[in-house]
Amino acid sequence: MRKYLLPLGAAAMVAAAFTGVAAAQMAATEPAAQRHVVEIHKLEFRPRELTVAPGDTVVWINRDLVPHTVTAGDETWDSETIDANQEWQIVVRDGLSEDYLCLYHPTMTGRLRIARH
Repeated sequence: MRKYLLPLGAAAMVAAAFTGVAAAQMAATEPAAQRHVVEIHKLEFRPRELTVAPGDTVVWINRDLVPHTVTAGDETWDSETIDANQEWQIVVRDGLSEDYLCLYHPTMTGRLRIARH
């Protein structure tokens, strides 16, 4: 049986190529991040509940004439004031608090359901 030896540099290039292929295949199986829009209209978040995944972006657009906030129920994240016709966004990550409300209008509530892969 004949053994084939690659020079050290060539062996490293082959290993890097396989690593790159594996990483590309893993990336191809991950779903692409999505952009979700929640409209603030007539003192409501629409939709009130939204299913998202880590890496997705959620954008809130204020369609009311009065200012609002989008604030986590545990206050770990906060948009601060969103004036009329303005927007605010957040990128979803694992551990993100899912329930939120408007600090100016506490009866306005919403929920992000974070789907885990």
